[in-house]
Amino acid sequence: MTKSLQNFLKIAISLALGIAIIWLLYRKTDFKELMSIVRESNLSIILFSLVFGLCGHIVRSLRWGVFLNSLGYRPNKVRLVLAMLGNYAVNFLIPRGGDIWRCAAVSRYDKIPFSKTLETFLVDKMVDFVTSAFLVLLSVILYIDFFISYFHENPDYGNQIIRLLNSPLLYVAIVAIVIGLVLMFTVFKNTRPVRKIYKFLNEILQDMKIIAHMKEKKLIILYTILGWICFYLFFYVCFYAFDFTKNLGPVAGLVVFSMCNVGILIPTQGGMGPWHFMAISSLVILGVAYNQASAFAGAVFTIQSIWIIVFGALAILALPYVKRDMRHVPESSENYESINLSK
Repeated sequence: MTKSLQNFLKIAISLALGIAIIWLLYRKTDFKELMSIVRESNLSIILFSLVFGLCGHIVRSLRWGVFLNSLGYRPNKVRLVLAMLGNYAVNFLIPRGGDIWRCAAVSRYDKIPFSKTLETFLVDKMVDFVTSAFLVLLSVILYIDFFISYFHENPDYGNQIIRLLNSPLLYVAIVAIVIGLVLMFTVFKNTRPVRKIYKFLNEILQDMKIIAHMKEKKLIILYTILGWICFYLFFYVCFYAFDFTKNLGPVAGLVVFSMCNVGILIPTQGGMGPWHFMAISSLVILGVAYNQASAFAGAVFTIQSIWIIVFGALAILALPYVKRDMRHVPESSENYESINLSK
């Protein structure tokens, strides 16, 4: 099987999964009623929410820039923002492909080694993963009744988790991975592929030390808080576009927002399908009628996705025209030198 065919199959399978979930969610929906609900909504509020989406992308790109600064690079901030916007647009074509594209784009135009953009991207993602997990935990604490009702209404989810934990295949897979890693770094440690992997992992470890000693930790925390507030408002403001969600309150908005973030972990185009499922099922648990929840998910996802694709495509086209302004950062270089001298 050729590489191009493999890539095509990955895209086709993820797209088919997203479409299948959408079909299952909407197959019994009365589309006349759904469109009537959408027409009665205030779509201008959804359009207003896009402002917060843009702010969230800008803040997130600036945070990534701080991580790159800590390694001694100062990429053009405008290019970082454009790359971030393009990232999400590419994800609609290739699930998770936008992440690699973003790293490659900044590496190409700002002459930063790809390994460095990838390493800082992984750290950036790790920060978001921890924050997302914290928001889910906070949602559970603030609205425990919702989660009890959710698993009561969807018992298959809990049963699937129990079956997975009791499955011998899970433990066989864990043992196989451990044995494989041991063999890789003992028996096959001198082979060329393993040496490359070891070198890459060692570079990541050294760069993690640099990032851990960076002076801008407070700035990272600030950007993380601001970014997630923006993305929360990007979602929650849309509640006010519909009569049946505008009175649910900010805590309910946080719960649905957190559940949608869990949904987009499944690699489909832009989260299509899993995002809808989480939004609809969560709103139904909160007392919203199924057709109304479907209308909310359909309208919000469609409008925001069109915005992401259009702005992302324009950002990709604009990237080559941004002047390169990359240089070593004196204050960040101090961190780099101090760690190297301590070796």
